[in-house]
Amino acid sequence: MTEPKKPAPDADADRNVDQIRDILFGGQMREYERRFSEMGQRLEGEMARLRDSQDKRLAQIDKRLDEQFEKLSRLLRQEVSDRNQAVDDLESRMQQAARTARTEINSALDGLGTELSAVDERLRESLAELSSALNERASEAASSVARASTELRAEKVGREDLSALLTELALRLKGDFDLPSR
Repeated sequence: MTEPKKPAPDADADRNVDQIRDILFGGQMREYERRFSEMGQRLEGEMARLRDSQDKRLAQIDKRLDEQFEKLSRLLRQEVSDRNQAVDDLESRMQQAARTARTEINSALDGLGTELSAVDERLRESLAELSSALNERASEAASSVARASTELRAEKVGREDLSALLTELALRLKGDFDLPSR
């Protein structure tokens, strides 16, 4: 039969080093994790706020567009109605005058169509500008998060310093490291 394996003395030393590491740096690591968590929550909140703001603005623009289209549509229907009545009145009086009136109506409709197209284009440009501004805000938020992340990384303990500290600690625990006497 084989003898039960006894833990190697190095395993105890490793456990001790792990415990010491947790004692020395556990608080800092928890603090870093807490900071990253808070930053993530703030970023999510800000992104949600920006999304809500964008949705509200887009809803307002849609509402304005609908109101303008409805108003122009009513004006156009009224204009068409008025012109058709004028055409009917003029047609009963003179055929030549009716032809002239129809030509004027068609040109007025074309002008309104052109005006409607111009208004539509201006509103679409405004929408594009708002979208661009929102994208710029999102980029600013992303760069802010990146800067904060870089600052946090700059503040953490470097690997070389941590390695030197743990090596010295291990040597002192083993008794292989003597401080110079004065």
